[in-house]
Amino acid sequence: MIDAETPKGTRVTAADKSGPPQSTVTEVTRQPPGSLGPRANRTIARILDATREVFLTRGYAGTTIDEIATTAGISRASFYTYFPTKRDVLLAVGARSASEALLLVRSLAKADRSPAGLDEWAGRYLALLDVHGAFAFGWTQAAQGDTGIRVAGMRTHLDLCRRCGEALAEVRGAAVADPVALGLLVFSMLERSWDYSRLYADAIERTAIQSQVAALLWGAVEP
Repeated sequence: MIDAETPKGTRVTAADKSGPPQSTVTEVTRQPPGSLGPRANRTIARILDATREVFLTRGYAGTTIDEIATTAGISRASFYTYFPTKRDVLLAVGARSASEALLLVRSLAKADRSPAGLDEWAGRYLALLDVHGAFAFGWTQAAQGDTGIRVAGMRTHLDLCRRCGEALAEVRGAAVADPVALGLLVFSMLERSWDYSRLYADAIERTAIQSQVAALLWGAVEP
């Protein structure tokens, strides 16, 4: 999860004025703000989609700009028009991931106060990971060797963890001593469950994994 510390030349818009995450990347470019047209924005979207796709199979370390460009159906030069480095496109993908995750975390507090309500929410989060799960693992890998990426992402990620922990406590009508740790547990469980649901798709239904995740979330907080 990446916050406002995005690359130079990145345009951002406020995602949540009540606190971090402070921004999401809407367009990433070396060009002056306001100069992007629909075609450029479509190209950026293709690059971000391709980055997620390649990360899913190759990981951050194994991904090259050539692979991203080929998957996006553009030239290497076109990639560099919008993103100076692989690190920059990771930050852009992360900003969008954080923005969408924030919306789902907010919705958790409004979920039906029952295991069924958490089951429905867990299903929606797993669906979100179908789009952004590759980033979650790519960022973890990149952060191991890049302090800047780790610091920029950790602040936003831990804020999302806090919000998630507080929302889960609200659903259960209880107080939680450490909502950050609780939220981190929730995200970790969801991300690994999503990964294994893909890996073992022929052996176990994802809905079964989803229901077990919901049951564990329901039992994680005592009212």
